[in-house]
Amino acid sequence: MSLHCHLTGSVLPATVVELAAKYGVPVPGGRTADTLYDIDSHEDLDEFLRVYDMVGQAVREADDFRRITYESLTTLGADHGVLYREIFVSPPAHPHADYRTLLDGVRAGMREAKQDTGIDSRIIVAINREDTPQAAVDLVREVIEHRRDEVVGIGLDYAEVHGPPGQFHEAYRLAGQAGLHRTAHSESGPPPNIEILLDVLGCTRVDHGYHVVDDPRITERCVTEGIVFTCTPVSSDIGRYSGSGNGKHEKIAAMVDAGLRVTVDSDDPPMFGTDPTNDFAVLSNALGYGPEQLLRFTMNGVEGCWLDDTERAALHRRVLARAAEADAHDLTAATRRGPG
Repeated sequence: MSLHCHLTGSVLPATVVELAAKYGVPVPGGRTADTLYDIDSHEDLDEFLRVYDMVGQAVREADDFRRITYESLTTLGADHGVLYREIFVSPPAHPHADYRTLLDGVRAGMREAKQDTGIDSRIIVAINREDTPQAAVDLVREVIEHRRDEVVGIGLDYAEVHGPPGQFHEAYRLAGQAGLHRTAHSESGPPPNIEILLDVLGCTRVDHGYHVVDDPRITERCVTEGIVFTCTPVSSDIGRYSGSGNGKHEKIAAMVDAGLRVTVDSDDPPMFGTDPTNDFAVLSNALGYGPEQLLRFTMNGVEGCWLDDTERAALHRRVLARAAEADAHDLTAATRRGPG
């Protein structure tokens, strides 16, 4: 199960370098495919996002989007046992492609990946919170105008400090009226931001959301309402990106102990030197979680995904069948096979 993975952040480094050369996009510092995503050379989240922006500049044509979607869903998905992914697609990150070009390419890559590997997927269109609220409204209107079945919801990403969630209320209102599901990133902001996501934006999921446990009342509310938190252990525990230093593994442990519905995913896998299997293994090794808890993370994703009831029931059966194939007493085998 994969509910928190960004398409632009999933482009393989060799693909980035190839497409950058094709379109004459400068690669920062003349980096090669081997050094492009060297996170130790980035000072903070803002610098990391500039590399992210460069990747967006290098993906332009429908076939580019088909290719990166296929590679993400296979190399960074099905090859790790992922059965279903809701992938964040960020039109603002790709200034040289119009929305319909992007959408056609992504959908083509999704179809090919499903045909070749069986992985199923849907699209979450992500708003850049560094853009204006009006730009967000315009994007949602375009999503509604060119509605496709694969597009199941909207999200809100980029650095939280640059875009308080409440200012995007109109875009989220329009999305809700159109029947789109809603989520938003909340990694470094205070717990009240999470209530804004729920009460103002109408979110039923929160991406990251680690600081929820800093407020017992909001934590209890989220437990009662069954809010799903899509956590990313590797990317979020890199202190200079997390907004308040390391310790996100302990935050995730506190979320689990409080009874919150937590899922595990890999965010921007190649950019952080990780993959779906590794994020599960890192969290397991850090907190001592065994196969039963890892399966619980996966089932939280099944329950919190945005498929309809019939599709969710079918996915539920697939995940349980995959889990039954794994050796329940061998964590290495379970993580190697992948979480679903």
